[in-house]
Amino acid sequence: MKKAIISVKGTQKNDQNESDTIELITEGSFYIKGNTFYVVYEESELSGMDGTTTTLKITEDKVTLLRFGTNKSKMVFEKNKRYESDYDTPYGKIPLGILPTDVKVAMSEAGGEITIKYALDLNNKTVSNNELYLKVREVN
Repeated sequence: MKKAIISVKGTQKNDQNESDTIELITEGSFYIKGNTFYVVYEESELSGMDGTTTTLKITEDKVTLLRFGTNKSKMVFEKNKRYESDYDTPYGKIPLGILPTDVKVAMSEAGGEITIKYALDLNNKTVSNNELYLKVREVN
């Protein structure tokens, strides 16, 4: 397991074209197992998910985001494939649909970048268009 500096930028745009962006830079770790990269970091108060560990399982064309702790969720990002997920919050479960329109992965043994563009829906009605950018940089 390698130590890393992880930069996360998430942008959410609703149907009124209002956008909200959250940026987070944190320490975490990453490792490679076979052809799969794993990135692990702790969420912070800034993301609204204090007490949550996020793990990203990354392959060439698919990114799976797993959250454990205060907020539990599983989100699968595979271009043009809709995935349904229960977003487990302290206030209850929210059923969400995720439809990625673009998934770009550029990872190596020194880190890398991921860009995901996706629509989020509730009961098959789009509630926001989102972009997730993640940069992983190995530190010694």
